[in-house]
Amino acid sequence: MTIYKGGIRCGEARYEVTGSPEISAICHCRYCQLRTGSAFGVFVYLDESKFSIKSGKLNLFEFESESGNNWETNFCSACAPQ
Repeated sequence: MTIYKGGIRCGEARYEVTGSPEISAICHCRYCQLRTGSAFGVFVYLDESKFSIKSGKLNLFEFESESGNNWETNFCSACAPQ
């Protein structure tokens, strides 16, 4: 089984993923554009048991999009949205 290791941009947290994603997608909605500061957002969906935070701590932020969908996003305290 393949193990992928990575971290968030500022280096505050590190994570590990075991195996391949079930689904990957790119979204161009306004929320994804605002969230990433880009023209799109990239998503990778996998079973939660395949993902683990190895160091650091992330904070949970909830957001309701213009279409009424609820989102949960994790950020470190240094990268948290204002």
